[in-house]
This record gives sequence, C-alpha cells and structure tokens, in this order.
Amino acid sequence: MASGLKRIGDLDIDQDLAFQRWTWAVQRIAWATMGLLVVAAGLGLFGHGPLSRTVAQDPSIPLTLEYERFGRYQSPLTLRVRLDREAARDDRASLWVSHDFLTQVQLQNITPEPDTQLLSPTGVTYEFRFGAAGSGGQVTLDVEPQVIGALRGRVGLTASQALPFTQWIYP
Repeated sequence: MASGLKRIGDLDIDQDLAFQRWTWAVQRIAWATMGLLVVAAGLGLFGHGPLSRTVAQDPSIPLTLEYERFGRYQSPLTLRVRLDREAARDDRASLWVSHDFLTQVQLQNITPEPDTQLLSPTGVTYEFRFGAAGSGGQVTLDVEPQVIGALRGRVGLTASQALPFTQWIYP
C-alpha cells in the first residue's frame, strides 16, 4: 500500500498537499465573495444606499424622478418627482403615472395631496396646486411593491411625455 501516510510522532497522517492547496484557494475565493457581498449590501445593492438611489430625467420633459433601483416586496419605497417651472400652468401642475406601475404597487400616500385625479386607460393623472404661479414643486409617491422581480413604470406630465424607470424588487 503506497499511500501518502507520513509518520509524525505516534501518528500516521495521510497528506494530499495538492488537494489541501486547492481547498485553501477555494476558501479564499469564498471569503472574498462573501466580503464583496457585504460591501455591496452596505452600498445599497440589495436596498437602501448609494448604489440604489438614482435619478431619471430627459431634457425635453420638465420633471425629474428620484427613485431607488432596488427594493423589497411589500416594503416602503419612495418616488420623488420634481416638477420644473415649465410643468406648471398658472399655479397648477399635472403628474401622470402609468397604469402598469400602479397595478404592481399599493399606493400608500401622495404628498401633497392632489386636487383631482383623472383616470384613463393608460394611467392616472394627478393635478396639484402649487404656491406661486409659475413655480415648480415636488410630489412624493409612497408605494409598496406587490410583485417580485422587475417593476417597470412611467411617470410624466402626460403619457406621451413620460420617463420610464425600472426597479428590481427582492423577496
């Protein structure tokens, strides 16, 4: 029997140094992967954090959307829409939200509260009254995702002037 048994003191020890080096390499890769996952989670890859926050805007649409790329199923998410001066007529402004998005979330709160809501086959248009004529404003939508996976939506002044966005919802 020509095994790799080596006598150390009173012990017979079987050594396979090639296998041992391979397991050490696998362990180092596993530790590095776990470390990267912890850092990524801290930066927001799985939820709140700098990697998660993003802004959507288009020069031809007078609004800006701030949202988080990643969220959790049935956990609060906030969308902030800044309406530029060009979006307001007199002291009023409209915000259209796609039907596809609204059917995948539960709308918890809209701040400020809209004066009117107009339903259409493509979405809902909320009308707001802001202070001074010609000034912009900010609208905050607090939602809870009711789906797992890709959550796609559009927000704009109208269906034809809308910003598309996608959020990834974890279980």
